[in-house]
Amino acid sequence: MSPRRPSLGWVLTVVLSAGLLVEAVHQIRAGNDAADLPIIDDWLHDTLILASAAMCARGAVRRRPGPARAAWWCFAAALLLFGLAEIAWGVLYGGGAPAPTPNPTDVLYLATYPLFMAGLAFMVRARVIDVPWHRWLDGLVVVLIVATPGVALVIVPVAENSPVDPLGLVVTVAYPLGDVLLVGALLGTLPLMSWRLIGSWPWVGAGLICLTVADAFYSLTATQAVTHEGPYDFLWSAGALAFAVGATRLPTRPRASREITGWSAIALPLGAQLFAVVTQIYGYVRELPAAERLLTIGVLAVGIAQIIVSRPRPEEIPIPEPEPSVPDSFGHA
Repeated sequence: MSPRRPSLGWVLTVVLSAGLLVEAVHQIRAGNDAADLPIIDDWLHDTLILASAAMCARGAVRRRPGPARAAWWCFAAALLLFGLAEIAWGVLYGGGAPAPTPNPTDVLYLATYPLFMAGLAFMVRARVIDVPWHRWLDGLVVVLIVATPGVALVIVPVAENSPVDPLGLVVTVAYPLGDVLLVGALLGTLPLMSWRLIGSWPWVGAGLICLTVADAFYSLTATQAVTHEGPYDFLWSAGALAFAVGATRLPTRPRASREITGWSAIALPLGAQLFAVVTQIYGYVRELPAAERLLTIGVLAVGIAQIIVSRPRPEEIPIPEPEPSVPDSFGHA
Protein backbone atom coordinates (compact mmCIF):
# COMPACT_ATOMS: atom_id res chain seq x y z
CA MET A 1 0.00 0.00 0.00
CA SER A 2 1.44 3.37 -1.04
CA PRO A 3 1.77 6.03 1.71
CA ARG A 4 -0.98 8.62 1.81
CA ARG A 5 0.05 11.89 0.19
CA PRO A 6 -0.38 15.03 2.32
CA SER A 7 -3.29 17.24 1.31
CA LEU A 8 -2.83 20.66 -0.24
CA GLY A 9 -4.33 22.32 2.84
CA TRP A 10 -1.82 20.57 5.10
CA VAL A 11 1.13 21.60 2.92
CA LEU A 12 -0.02 25.23 2.77
CA THR A 13 -0.52 25.28 6.55
CA VAL A 14 3.04 24.06 7.14
CA VAL A 15 4.52 26.60 4.71
CA LEU A 16 2.54 29.50 6.17
CA SER A 17 3.39 28.43 9.72
CA ALA A 18 7.09 28.53 8.84
CA GLY A 19 6.65 32.04 7.45
CA LEU A 20 4.82 33.10 10.59
CA LEU A 21 7.67 31.77 12.74
CA VAL A 22 10.19 33.82 10.74
CA GLU A 23 8.10 36.98 11.13
CA ALA A 24 7.50 36.46 14.85
CA VAL A 25 11.19 35.84 15.66
CA HIS A 26 12.29 38.86 13.64
CA GLN A 27 9.80 41.27 15.17
CA ILE A 28 10.28 40.12 18.77
CA ARG A 29 14.07 40.43 18.46
CA ALA A 30 13.85 43.80 16.70
CA GLY A 31 11.59 45.34 19.34
CA ASN A 32 9.28 48.32 19.06
CA ASP A 33 9.82 51.10 16.50
CA ALA A 34 12.54 49.11 14.76
CA ALA A 35 13.61 49.91 11.22
CA ASP A 36 11.35 48.37 8.61
CA LEU A 37 12.71 45.25 6.92
CA PRO A 38 10.51 45.09 3.82
CA ILE A 39 11.11 41.44 2.94
CA ILE A 40 9.66 40.34 6.32
CA ASP A 41 7.63 43.24 7.71
CA ASP A 42 5.89 43.99 4.42
CA TRP A 43 6.17 41.24 1.82
CA LEU A 44 6.06 38.20 4.08
CA HIS A 45 3.48 39.78 6.41
CA ASP A 46 1.13 40.71 3.57
CA THR A 47 1.62 37.36 1.83
CA LEU A 48 0.63 35.45 4.97
CA ILE A 49 -2.62 37.41 5.28
CA LEU A 50 -3.56 37.22 1.59
CA ALA A 51 -2.71 33.50 1.42
CA SER A 52 -4.89 32.90 4.48
CA ALA A 53 -7.74 34.75 2.78
CA ALA A 54 -7.31 32.48 -0.26
CA MET A 55 -7.44 29.39 1.96
CA CYS A 56 -10.65 30.65 3.57
CA ALA A 57 -12.14 31.13 0.10
CA ARG A 58 -11.06 27.59 -0.77
CA GLY A 59 -12.75 26.35 2.39
CA ALA A 60 -15.93 28.19 1.40
CA VAL A 61 -15.97 26.60 -2.06
CA ARG A 62 -15.52 23.12 -0.57
CA ARG A 63 -18.58 23.53 1.67
CA ARG A 64 -22.15 23.01 0.56
CA PRO A 65 -24.28 26.07 -0.22
CA GLY A 66 -25.73 27.43 2.98
CA PRO A 67 -24.76 29.32 6.13
CA ALA A 68 -21.41 27.50 6.52
CA ARG A 69 -20.26 28.54 3.05
CA ALA A 70 -21.49 32.10 3.66
CA ALA A 71 -19.51 32.24 6.92
CA TRP A 72 -16.24 31.38 5.23
CA TRP A 73 -16.86 33.76 2.36
CA CYS A 74 -17.30 36.50 4.98
CA PHE A 75 -14.04 35.52 6.69
CA ALA A 76 -12.22 35.38 3.35
CA ALA A 77 -13.49 38.82 2.37
CA ALA A 78 -12.53 40.28 5.76
CA LEU A 79 -8.97 38.94 5.53
CA LEU A 80 -8.67 40.11 1.93
CA LEU A 81 -9.66 43.66 2.91
CA PHE A 82 -7.28 43.53 5.86
CA GLY A 83 -4.42 42.41 3.62
CA LEU A 84 -5.18 45.16 1.09
CA ALA A 85 -5.26 47.68 3.94
CA GLU A 86 -1.82 46.52 5.11
CA ILE A 87 -0.46 46.89 1.57
CA ALA A 88 -1.99 50.35 1.21
CA TRP A 89 -0.52 51.39 4.58
CA GLY A 90 2.93 50.23 3.51
CA VAL A 91 2.70 52.10 0.21
CA LEU A 92 1.37 55.35 1.71
CA TYR A 93 3.12 55.52 5.07
CA GLY A 94 5.75 52.77 5.07
CA GLY A 95 8.58 55.28 4.68
CA GLY A 96 7.84 56.85 8.05
CA ALA A 97 5.50 59.54 6.75
CA PRO A 98 2.95 60.62 9.39
CA ALA A 99 -0.45 59.01 8.90
CA PRO A 100 -3.41 61.36 9.29
CA THR A 101 -6.58 60.31 11.11
CA PRO A 102 -8.69 59.40 9.28
CA ASN A 103 -6.78 58.10 6.25
CA PRO A 104 -7.73 55.97 3.21
CA THR A 105 -6.74 52.70 4.90
CA ASP A 106 -9.36 53.20 7.63
CA VAL A 107 -12.14 52.36 5.17
CA LEU A 108 -10.61 48.94 4.50
CA TYR A 109 -9.72 48.19 8.11
CA LEU A 110 -13.11 49.16 9.52
CA ALA A 111 -14.96 47.20 6.82
CA THR A 112 -13.56 43.98 8.27
CA TYR A 113 -15.57 44.26 11.51
CA PRO A 114 -19.07 43.74 10.04
CA LEU A 115 -17.72 40.92 7.87
CA PHE A 116 -16.28 39.08 10.87
CA MET A 117 -19.55 39.66 12.76
CA ALA A 118 -21.57 38.29 9.85
CA GLY A 119 -19.28 35.26 9.65
CA LEU A 120 -19.89 34.48 13.32
CA ALA A 121 -23.65 34.79 12.84
CA PHE A 122 -23.57 32.41 9.87
CA MET A 123 -21.47 29.93 11.87
CA VAL A 124 -24.13 29.82 14.59
CA ARG A 125 -26.86 29.44 11.98
CA ALA A 126 -24.99 26.55 10.37
CA ARG A 127 -24.46 24.69 13.66
CA VAL A 128 -27.67 25.12 15.63
CA ILE A 129 -31.15 24.29 14.40
CA ASP A 130 -33.12 26.11 17.09
CA VAL A 131 -31.94 28.64 19.69
CA PRO A 132 -34.22 29.25 22.71
CA TRP A 133 -34.83 32.81 23.88
CA HIS A 134 -32.78 32.44 27.05
CA ARG A 135 -29.75 31.42 24.99
CA TRP A 136 -29.91 34.72 23.11
CA LEU A 137 -29.99 36.49 26.46
CA ASP A 138 -26.98 34.45 27.57
CA GLY A 139 -25.10 35.64 24.51
CA LEU A 140 -26.12 39.25 25.11
CA VAL A 141 -24.98 39.21 28.73
CA VAL A 142 -21.59 37.82 27.68
CA VAL A 143 -21.22 40.71 25.21
CA LEU A 144 -21.99 43.20 27.98
CA ILE A 145 -19.58 41.54 30.42
CA VAL A 146 -16.74 41.77 27.88
CA ALA A 147 -17.63 45.35 26.96
CA THR A 148 -17.59 46.56 30.58
CA PRO A 149 -13.85 46.20 31.27
CA GLY A 150 -13.09 47.00 27.65
CA VAL A 151 -14.47 50.50 28.14
CA ALA A 152 -12.09 51.28 31.01
CA LEU A 153 -9.02 49.40 29.77
CA VAL A 154 -9.03 50.23 26.05
CA ILE A 155 -11.75 52.57 24.81
CA VAL A 156 -11.33 55.38 27.37
CA PRO A 157 -7.49 55.54 27.12
CA VAL A 158 -7.69 55.58 23.32
CA ALA A 159 -10.35 58.30 23.37
CA GLU A 160 -8.23 60.45 25.70
CA ASN A 161 -5.29 60.35 23.24
CA SER A 162 -7.37 60.63 20.06
CA PRO A 163 -7.47 63.69 17.77
CA VAL A 164 -9.66 66.56 18.88
CA ASP A 165 -11.65 66.79 15.64
CA PRO A 166 -14.95 64.87 15.73
CA LEU A 167 -14.24 62.68 12.68
CA GLY A 168 -10.80 61.71 13.95
CA LEU A 169 -12.28 60.86 17.35
CA VAL A 170 -14.97 58.67 15.81
CA VAL A 171 -12.52 56.77 13.60
CA THR A 172 -9.97 56.30 16.39
CA VAL A 173 -12.53 55.01 18.90
CA ALA A 174 -14.21 52.80 16.26
CA TYR A 175 -11.27 50.37 16.33
CA PRO A 176 -11.26 49.47 20.06
CA LEU A 177 -15.06 49.57 20.11
CA GLY A 178 -15.20 47.13 17.20
CA ASP A 179 -12.63 44.86 18.88
CA VAL A 180 -14.55 44.80 22.17
CA LEU A 181 -17.83 44.03 20.42
CA LEU A 182 -16.15 41.38 18.28
CA VAL A 183 -14.68 39.55 21.28
CA GLY A 184 -18.02 39.85 23.06
CA ALA A 185 -19.83 38.44 20.05
CA LEU A 186 -17.29 35.62 19.79
CA LEU A 187 -17.84 34.57 23.40
CA GLY A 188 -21.56 35.25 23.07
CA THR A 189 -21.84 32.54 20.43
CA LEU A 190 -20.87 29.91 23.02
CA PRO A 191 -24.26 29.82 24.79
CA LEU A 192 -26.02 29.86 21.42
CA MET A 193 -24.10 26.73 20.40
CA SER A 194 -24.67 25.04 23.78
CA TRP A 195 -20.97 25.47 24.64
CA ARG A 196 -19.85 23.01 21.95
CA LEU A 197 -16.22 23.79 21.03
CA ILE A 198 -15.80 21.55 18.01
CA GLY A 199 -14.84 21.74 14.36
CA SER A 200 -13.46 25.02 13.08
CA TRP A 201 -14.84 27.23 15.88
CA PRO A 202 -11.71 27.01 18.12
CA TRP A 203 -9.55 28.17 15.20
CA VAL A 204 -11.92 31.01 14.41
CA GLY A 205 -11.87 31.99 18.07
CA ALA A 206 -8.06 31.91 18.19
CA GLY A 207 -7.89 34.00 15.02
CA LEU A 208 -10.21 36.69 16.32
CA ILE A 209 -8.39 36.82 19.68
CA CYS A 210 -5.04 37.32 17.92
CA LEU A 211 -6.43 40.04 15.66
CA THR A 212 -8.14 41.95 18.45
CA VAL A 213 -5.16 41.72 20.83
CA ALA A 214 -2.89 43.13 18.11
CA ASP A 215 -5.43 45.90 17.47
CA ALA A 216 -5.56 46.72 21.19
CA PHE A 217 -1.77 46.96 21.44
CA TYR A 218 -1.61 49.21 18.42
CA SER A 219 -4.51 51.42 19.54
CA LEU A 220 -2.93 51.98 22.97
CA THR A 221 0.52 52.81 21.54
CA ALA A 222 -0.42 54.48 18.25
CA THR A 223 0.14 57.99 19.59
CA GLN A 224 3.71 57.14 20.68
CA ALA A 225 4.69 54.79 17.84
CA VAL A 226 7.02 56.09 15.14
CA THR A 227 6.10 53.50 12.54
CA HIS A 228 3.27 51.04 11.97
CA GLU A 229 5.58 48.10 12.60
CA GLY A 230 5.97 46.70 16.11
CA PRO A 231 6.74 43.53 18.04
CA TYR A 232 3.06 42.57 17.97
CA ASP A 233 2.46 42.78 14.20
CA PHE A 234 2.96 39.04 13.76
CA LEU A 235 -0.25 38.56 15.79
CA TRP A 236 -2.21 39.85 12.80
CA SER A 237 -0.53 37.22 10.64
CA ALA A 238 -1.15 34.57 13.33
CA GLY A 239 -4.84 35.48 13.47
CA ALA A 240 -5.16 35.19 9.70
CA LEU A 241 -3.36 31.83 9.72
CA ALA A 242 -5.69 30.51 12.44
CA PHE A 243 -8.64 31.25 10.13
CA ALA A 244 -6.84 29.43 7.31
CA VAL A 245 -6.40 26.32 9.47
CA GLY A 246 -10.05 26.51 10.51
CA ALA A 247 -11.08 26.56 6.87
CA THR A 248 -9.46 23.13 6.42
CA ARG A 249 -11.53 21.55 9.22
CA LEU A 250 -14.48 19.39 8.26
CA PRO A 251 -17.81 21.20 8.76
CA THR A 252 -20.04 19.97 11.57
CA ARG A 253 -23.67 19.06 11.09
CA PRO A 254 -26.42 21.28 12.53
CA ARG A 255 -27.67 20.05 15.87
CA ALA A 256 -30.60 20.85 18.09
CA SER A 257 -29.94 23.10 21.05
CA ARG A 258 -28.91 21.06 24.08
CA GLU A 259 -31.06 21.55 27.17
CA ILE A 260 -29.10 22.69 30.24
CA THR A 261 -30.57 22.13 33.70
CA GLY A 262 -29.56 22.50 37.34
CA TRP A 263 -26.81 24.87 38.43
CA SER A 264 -25.40 24.97 34.91
CA ALA A 265 -28.58 26.69 33.75
CA ILE A 266 -28.27 29.58 36.22
CA ALA A 267 -24.48 29.85 36.58
CA LEU A 268 -24.12 32.44 33.82
CA PRO A 269 -26.92 34.83 34.94
CA LEU A 270 -25.79 34.58 38.57
CA GLY A 271 -22.17 35.18 37.64
CA ALA A 272 -23.15 38.12 35.44
CA GLN A 273 -25.12 39.77 38.21
CA LEU A 274 -22.30 39.20 40.70
CA PHE A 275 -19.89 40.79 38.23
CA ALA A 276 -22.18 43.81 37.82
CA VAL A 277 -22.60 44.26 41.58
CA VAL A 278 -18.84 44.03 42.21
CA THR A 279 -18.20 46.57 39.44
CA GLN A 280 -20.71 49.01 40.93
CA ILE A 281 -19.14 48.62 44.39
CA TYR A 282 -15.67 49.18 42.89
CA GLY A 283 -17.03 52.42 41.48
CA TYR A 284 -17.25 53.83 45.00
CA VAL A 285 -13.52 53.25 45.49
CA ARG A 286 -12.31 54.38 42.07
CA GLU A 287 -14.18 56.54 39.60
CA LEU A 288 -15.65 54.62 36.67
CA PRO A 289 -16.69 56.00 33.28
CA ALA A 290 -20.41 56.66 32.95
CA ALA A 291 -20.60 54.20 30.06
CA GLU A 292 -19.21 51.43 32.26
CA ARG A 293 -21.86 52.04 34.93
CA LEU A 294 -24.56 51.92 32.26
CA LEU A 295 -23.18 48.62 30.93
CA THR A 296 -23.27 47.03 34.38
CA ILE A 297 -26.87 48.20 34.80
CA GLY A 298 -27.56 46.53 31.45
CA VAL A 299 -25.97 43.32 32.74
CA LEU A 300 -28.28 43.37 35.77
CA ALA A 301 -31.34 44.01 33.58
CA VAL A 302 -30.48 41.18 31.19
CA GLY A 303 -29.77 38.87 34.14
CA ILE A 304 -33.25 39.53 35.50
CA ALA A 305 -34.73 38.86 32.07
CA GLN A 306 -32.76 35.59 31.87
CA ILE A 307 -34.25 34.34 35.11
CA ILE A 308 -37.77 35.28 34.01
CA VAL A 309 -37.49 33.73 30.56
CA SER A 310 -35.74 30.54 31.65
CA ARG A 311 -37.77 29.93 34.81
CA PRO A 312 -39.24 26.43 35.07
CA ARG A 313 -42.88 26.17 34.13
CA PRO A 314 -45.40 23.56 35.24
CA GLU A 315 -45.96 20.85 32.71
CA GLU A 316 -49.38 20.75 31.19
CA ILE A 317 -51.15 17.52 32.16
CA PRO A 318 -53.25 16.33 29.25
CA ILE A 319 -56.88 15.65 30.13
CA PRO A 320 -57.74 12.11 29.02
CA GLU A 321 -60.65 11.84 26.62
CA PRO A 322 -63.61 9.79 27.88
CA GLU A 323 -63.62 6.26 26.57
CA PRO A 324 -66.54 5.41 24.28
CA SER A 325 -69.22 3.51 26.15
CA VAL A 326 -69.90 -0.06 25.09
CA PRO A 327 -73.58 -1.20 25.18
CA ASP A 328 -74.29 -4.16 27.41
CA SER A 329 -76.25 -7.23 26.48
CA PHE A 330 -79.52 -5.41 27.22
CA GLY A 331 -78.65 -2.56 24.78
CA HIS A 332 -77.88 -0.02 27.55
CA ALA A 333 -74.84 2.19 27.13
